[in-house]
Amino acid sequence: MYFFLFITSFLKTFNPYLRKHILDSLESHEFLFLNTLLVSLFVFSFFLYKILFHDDMFDKLMNKAINLTFLQIIYFMLIAFITVISSIVIIQFDKEYNTPLINSLLLKGFTAVLLLLVGIFIYKENYNIKQIAGIFLTIIGLFLTTCKK
Repeated sequence: MYFFLFITSFLKTFNPYLRKHILDSLESHEFLFLNTLLVSLFVFSFFLYKILFHDDMFDKLMNKAINLTFLQIIYFMLIAFITVISSIVIIQFDKEYNTPLINSLLLKGFTAVLLLLVGIFIYKENYNIKQIAGIFLTIIGLFLTTCKK
C-alpha cells in the first residue's frame, strides 16, 4: 500500500511544474477548461470500459444514485463547487505568486493543520503528543520555507 501511495504522490509532484509551463501560453480559465475536458474524457472512457465489461455496474450505479438523499445531492454539489474554486485559486497562485513548490507545500501544510483542527473541534478526535508535535513542526517548516530573509 505504501508503495502505491509513494508512486501516486511522486507523480502528483509533477503537476504544479507542468501546470506552470502550460500557463505560460494559456490563461488560468483556459487551462481549467481544457484540463477539465481531458479529465472528463478519461473518466468517460473508464466509465465506458466498466459498462462494457462489467454488466451490472450501470444498474448498481443508477440504483445508488436514485437513492441519494437531498442532503447528499447538496453535498455533491458543494464538493464540485469547492473543487472548481480551489482549482482556480491554485492555478492563479502558480501563475502569479511564489513557486509551485512553495504553493504545494503551503497547500499541504494548511490542509494538515485544518484537518487537525476540524478533527479536534468538530469530530472530537483525540491526538497524542507526537501527532500534535508533527503538526507544529509542519507549521514551523512552512514558516521557514516561505521566509524570504
